[in-house]
Amino acid sequence: MSETTVKEENVTDKLRRELKDTRDKLNILLNSMPGGVMTYDADTGKILSVNEGLLNIFGCGEQELREHFMDSFNLFVMKEDRRRIKELIETQIQFFDHVELAYRAIGLSDEIIWFNHKATLRTQEDGSKVFFCILSDMTEQKAIQNQLQSMNEQLYIETERFKLIEEAIDNVEYDYDVDSDNLSVSSKDNAGVRHWKNVERAFRAGQAFRYVHPDDLDMVKSVLGSAMKTAGKGVVEYRMALQGEAYLWYRLNYASFEGKNDRIIRVVGSAKDITVEKQEQERLRTEAERDGMTGLLNKTAMQLYCAAHLSKSEFSDCHALFMIDTDNFKSVNDTLGHGVGDDTIRFVADNIRNVFRDTDLVGRMGGDEFMVLMSHTTLDIARDRAKRLNDKIRSDVESGGESVHISCSIGIAFFAKDGEDYDTLFRAADAALYEAKESGKDTYRIYAQG
Repeated sequence: MSETTVKEENVTDKLRRELKDTRDKLNILLNSMPGGVMTYDADTGKILSVNEGLLNIFGCGEQELREHFMDSFNLFVMKEDRRRIKELIETQIQFFDHVELAYRAIGLSDEIIWFNHKATLRTQEDGSKVFFCILSDMTEQKAIQNQLQSMNEQLYIETERFKLIEEAIDNVEYDYDVDSDNLSVSSKDNAGVRHWKNVERAFRAGQAFRYVHPDDLDMVKSVLGSAMKTAGKGVVEYRMALQGEAYLWYRLNYASFEGKNDRIIRVVGSAKDITVEKQEQERLRTEAERDGMTGLLNKTAMQLYCAAHLSKSEFSDCHALFMIDTDNFKSVNDTLGHGVGDDTIRFVADNIRNVFRDTDLVGRMGGDEFMVLMSHTTLDIARDRAKRLNDKIRSDVESGGESVHISCSIGIAFFAKDGEDYDTLFRAADAALYEAKESGKDTYRIYAQG
């Protein structure tokens, strides 16, 4: 064998090894992606390949998945959504080489799974056209959206119900004479008897303002100022304490009137106690924002509050975003049962709540994942909180003579060094979390760019 032939074989072997290594890395990447990956023939709809992520969403093997959907993307989509999805694909593909969809699929246990579907169309060497799809499970997000919609509808119904209550019942009546600065106020006592009280030097000396809640004072003064400038009607809601009682919420309907010289001479109004209505609104709002199991903020509320907080922050501020994942939680469910699993989630949530400050935003992002936004902190304080949380969570969960060791992995990213908005900062913290889990779990990692 010539020296040239040997060199050529060596080069060929090297290329084969590099190709195998590249394929292995690609497979690792595909199976590590969040969500699922699928390819299917654009003309026939035949499913060509799926990755581990998609199989994990359905909780089955590849053969089961293929048999369940008869190897067809068309059957993968829930029957009620197929016509709409077909039309959307046909419309989008006329102008773009990619499509973005949202639809439902029926799992192997007849559960409904919502997918966000992003796909790119590619023409192969043999002329066939293939869709390369990334599928994200958005079932929980849809459930939260439906819950919020239901809560909003209930809130609307409750608000309308309160409006139908007779406006005159138990209202506080006002009659203000501008020239004399005298305010006449009437209200009912516990026996239902109405009494009138005169407040002299009501507004010029500020006597009437001492009944208004301090947090509402500037707003009430602004409304009164507008009423004194232009004749008209208006509504304002504020808190007020009468006769030394606790602050109650009132809705004041008022009207101001001009005299002969076009100057405001009188303002009258009727204020209704809406404390119960406000409490009901707050209850519904809280229910819509909270995770039912832990009482922490749910995923949607956490995302909204974090995004709002960061958008109002200065670049010089230092906030830490923590992504927290409970290690070995699946083993708790599988070995000890879902009841113990629920108790474990509450245990983790309680420890996160205790480690961080009351002013920090703490939320459950779903399953065994949690998030914390720690405002106005430092690198050293963030490290300390992460270490304390690792120590708190590290424990053995026991039931029925069996036990599972749990811990937590933590990823930390900092505003504005690692991201100036929620999405960027979340990705950085999530990348740090992935590094913590790859490092053996039960630890924390701080995001390092590059």
